Amino acid sequence: MTQSTLRTIWITAALLIFVFIFNMHSGTQKSAFALVIKLPIEFKASEKIAPVGYALHGLRLIALFFWTIPFLAWVHAKGESGSAASAFPFRLLDIVPASRAGIVVQVLAFLLLIVAPFVSAFHFWQIIEHSAKVCRPDPTTPCLGIWARPDTPAGLWDHTYRFTDGTSNNGPSYEPVIEPILALALLAVALGFVVLLLTEMYRAQRRPVTATETS
Repeated sequence: MTQSTLRTIWITAALLIFVFIFNMHSGTQKSAFALVIKLPIEFKASEKIAPVGYALHGLRLIALFFWTIPFLAWVHAKGESGSAASAFPFRLLDIVPASRAGIVVQVLAFLLLIVAPFVSAFHFWQIIEHSAKVCRPDPTTPCLGIWARPDTPAGLWDHTYRFTDGTSNNGPSYEPVIEPILALALLAVALGFVVLLLTEMYRAQRRPVTATETS
């Protein structure tokens, strides 16, 4: 895979995830504003979906897929040299990444495509931790917290547990304890790749530029 192809894949995936997360963030605020971009999978604003539902779907997506963004960026950075800005895979028009304008573009792209998802994940996690309850289909069964399992738990991933804001027992399927641990673990993996990415970006500016390398 060439560096150009890798950059194209990375930019496409990063922008799609950013749009999805932005719309999920708007959903937690019940905001009418959203990025008008059609995605293969969309969650439309609905009064039936509580903010905790949007937060759950947003955190799920970040945890399951976002780690690939810093990972691919790290792979790209390992093959670059000359400047830290050139090592970051985002490209805008014909702006040279190492130029003054290019550095500004790269910093903004890093903040939006790498930092913003972590900020959104923290936002979603706060909503889940402080406002969410895990309920059973039986309305007489009391709802519990995200770290608690009922005394008579059902099988894993059997759609028995529901994730709500506590006002009803109807919400997205959810597996208590396992889901939050899995989400936090995958976010830790993503953060680890960000550290590796920053390390390679720093090393890139210390590597000699060969004659065969092109931007």
